[in-house]
Amino acid sequence: MESYQALDRVQLLLQHQRPHDAEQEARRLLRDDPDNSPLLCLLALAQMAQEQLPAAKATAEHAIHIDPENAFAFYVLSAALLRQQELPAALNAIEEALALNPEDADYQHVLGQIRFHQGQLHAALRAAEAGLAADPTHVDCLGLRARCLSRLGRGDEASANFDEALRQSPTDAGTHADLGWVALERGRAKEASRHFQEALRLNPTSEYAREGLVAALKSRFWLYSWFYRFTVWTQTMSPNMRQGLFIGLFLLSRLVPVLLPLYLVFVYMSWFAEPLFNSLLRFNRYGRYALSAENTRYSNQFLALLFSGLVLLGTGHYAALSVPTTAGIVALGLLFPLVGTQRQWQPKRKQQSSWFGWALAAAGVLAIVAEALSLPVEAQIFQVFLYGTLAYIWFTALRP
Repeated sequence: MESYQALDRVQLLLQHQRPHDAEQEARRLLRDDPDNSPLLCLLALAQMAQEQLPAAKATAEHAIHIDPENAFAFYVLSAALLRQQELPAALNAIEEALALNPEDADYQHVLGQIRFHQGQLHAALRAAEAGLAADPTHVDCLGLRARCLSRLGRGDEASANFDEALRQSPTDAGTHADLGWVALERGRAKEASRHFQEALRLNPTSEYAREGLVAALKSRFWLYSWFYRFTVWTQTMSPNMRQGLFIGLFLLSRLVPVLLPLYLVFVYMSWFAEPLFNSLLRFNRYGRYALSAENTRYSNQFLALLFSGLVLLGTGHYAALSVPTTAGIVALGLLFPLVGTQRQWQPKRKQQSSWFGWALAAAGVLAIVAEALSLPVEAQIFQVFLYGTLAYIWFTALRP
């Protein structure tokens, strides 16, 4: 009985959005019962709520090691992996949870989220409907079903699902956030902002709603709004189809030269839309508070490279100096691995991208030094930097 009461205390703290207190209480209880798998799962949830995602993953794995039959532990592990965009591993974990308990609506919801992020809308819809079959009032499954229906062009059914979700739980932050994302995908940035603000009022720690508010604020710029809706459309494709689209647009721009400027805008936006518009948001009285500390840090790095590159290129052009010109090209070229590394969620891929970026930086610095000292190998080193940057762009763009 005492063990259940201890679990209830931690759960109550989580429900009242006090994850730090929940973590402290869980750790206190684990000192006396370190092999309590359900308690470890609650600790992992508290860590997730505080964005301690690697720690949450490790805690959930420890809970599974203690009790391999704990379906809830596989569910928590899958949720942590999903938050880190490790979709294949998250899918394996939630399938283990469903094999142990196929009737749980929460588990079906996470499965649906994974399929949704993979662009498998019909599979996501089936998971949401399976969750609703187990619990017809499950608001998260209702919201997921509505998002799937909206992307599949079944707007009337999506609206009916949202109405039902709000009727079941009018103060559910997740439902308001789902409404915000659907409004955003339809190009209604102001409406989306209102929904995200309401979601954050109800749950100030919701990363899902905060990310949505940032996207809604950026969508007030028409260029970002256009590109965001194009991105949403491409997400309905399979990875192979998206790769084919990217290659097809490149070949089309080569065959029809008049389309080359549009293609270059597309490439620029596909790489730099997020950091560029995140930087613009810092001049917005609301946007500067909506950005996370990580986004602000990457914005600083992006702006430093962008402005230094442009200044060096301008100096080299007007003063007819080769060294500033080379340095400017290197600075602008390094924007690609900087942004590419930021976009990676999987730790291994992020580390690989970072190493590639440092290698390009080393080649760029050597090219600048060789240019300054008039060494005969300057051209070859600079070509290594240029071809390495192009290889990075293509490899990252075509990598599934």
